[in-house]
Amino acid sequence: MQVSIIAKRIAKNGIASRLNSTATLPLWLRRRPRHRRPFDSALSLMDDPHAGNTIRNLLDRPARLPKRKRRPVNHVVSCLLNNAATTKQEAKSGGPASPSSNVIQVGHMDRTAHRLAATFGAPRRFLRRWAADRRGNFAMIFAIALIPIAAAAGAAVDISRAYIVETRLAAALDAAALAVGTASGLSSAEIQTLAQAYFDANYPASKLGVPGTITVADTQTTVDLSVKADLPTTIMGVVGIDSIKIGATSQVMRHGKKLEVVLVLDNTGSMNTGGRMTVLKAAAKDLITTVSTAGVSPGDVRIGIVPFTVDVNVGTANVNQSWLKWTWDLPTESCTTSGKGKNAKTTCTQDTRTVAKNTWKGCVIDRDQNYDVSISTPTNSDATKFPANQNDIYNAQCSLRPMVPLSTDWNMLRSEIDAMVAGGATNTTIGFVWGWQLLTNGALMSNAAAPSPNELDKVMVYMTDGENTYYREGIGSCNGSAHCPGVDVRTAAVCNAIKQTGIMVYTVRLINGNATLLRNCASHPSMYYDVSNASELTDVFKSIAQALSNLRLSK
Repeated sequence: MQVSIIAKRIAKNGIASRLNSTATLPLWLRRRPRHRRPFDSALSLMDDPHAGNTIRNLLDRPARLPKRKRRPVNHVVSCLLNNAATTKQEAKSGGPASPSSNVIQVGHMDRTAHRLAATFGAPRRFLRRWAADRRGNFAMIFAIALIPIAAAAGAAVDISRAYIVETRLAAALDAAALAVGTASGLSSAEIQTLAQAYFDANYPASKLGVPGTITVADTQTTVDLSVKADLPTTIMGVVGIDSIKIGATSQVMRHGKKLEVVLVLDNTGSMNTGGRMTVLKAAAKDLITTVSTAGVSPGDVRIGIVPFTVDVNVGTANVNQSWLKWTWDLPTESCTTSGKGKNAKTTCTQDTRTVAKNTWKGCVIDRDQNYDVSISTPTNSDATKFPANQNDIYNAQCSLRPMVPLSTDWNMLRSEIDAMVAGGATNTTIGFVWGWQLLTNGALMSNAAAPSPNELDKVMVYMTDGENTYYREGIGSCNGSAHCPGVDVRTAAVCNAIKQTGIMVYTVRLINGNATLLRNCASHPSMYYDVSNASELTDVFKSIAQALSNLRLSK
């Protein structure tokens, strides 16, 4: 019956009329009529057997509403409860409640409620508003995230430094591996010292700030190197990381093939121009040094030398060889004519001259065609023999150093390179022919091994700085001209013959020369080098030397 008393009191105080008046209702109830339905007629509570439950439902209702709608509902329910309390007080006192009572009229809370709300409600409301307020959160979030952001930035900087230093570390180690891989006859300690020296030269710890010590494992077929270092961090120290470990490994494989190489080098007068001969000598000696150490066993690598101009020097020790031709024809001395008319005859006499062997300096020129592009063995026929002297021109002067057959005497080979002297004109054909001779088993002056494609590589490295200008015997319409097309044809013929035997041909054109002819003479376009400056010869010969030494970075 308490519910009925509450309802009557509500009706007596005009609560129902005020609740039904949209003018006094909260804005949210006026905009959304469906929320007013529980309060359309407070008097209906008198007939509702579940009125108590209805009021409790109203108390629970705000929890199921959006936050912005909870406070109006709480306010209405509070009004109902306050009026119920007023009714109870009047029932006890028998009259209307005193205005000074702790319970006030509808729509107002008592002072105690206000004090409790001020004490406990305000902080709670403040915290709710503060948690929902997004203004000013950036500064707080940034302050919280500052440390991980700084750590991430530091990691990016330090890891980038580590990558750069490790790349330099690996490049220096590869250089050391190639240097050690070409060394032979060294002790383990000497190999370690050599490797460290090359590594230090390519990896300056004073500039990069990280010292590195390498380890070397040398076997008959491979050389393995490794290096480790600690790179101090610059920023990551704030999170306890003081250094980053870096390292690299490198392996060089020795293929172990045997190798025969002949250097066919232009010694003409034009090589005196612009220091060409000086650079050529240095580059050729470096090639000898690199290639000489490429063998696994002593004797696996042998090198020969053929200096050339319009002739080559076979050495005065061959003065009594049967393949030399010592006589040559002088120009026509005189002609006489006898008879008249159709019976007239002209007779010309031509003398021959025999070269004095004791004045011969060792030079020979081309054989007669077509023996000039062949290495066939000479016979008793003069056409198959090599003229020892001719017409008192370049062949008689013979300023060339003697050619050197295949040898393992590296010091002697370097000395012969140093002794080369530039002078004379150019005949590229004869240089190719004698380089071919030295690489062919059983040929003149050759100590070459028999061909063995799977075990032995035969290589010719040919370098010239000019066009063909002279040819055999100094006779012909193109002699002395800037270019002799007829001689180029002979050169092309001998190049094709050489490549058909399996000999690998590298050609190097220094500034001048027939580029097309020399490119076609090379075994492959990649084996032709066109050099525009003498200083580039060093790198070209170094590249050829590395290719010949069969060294490969396997990892």
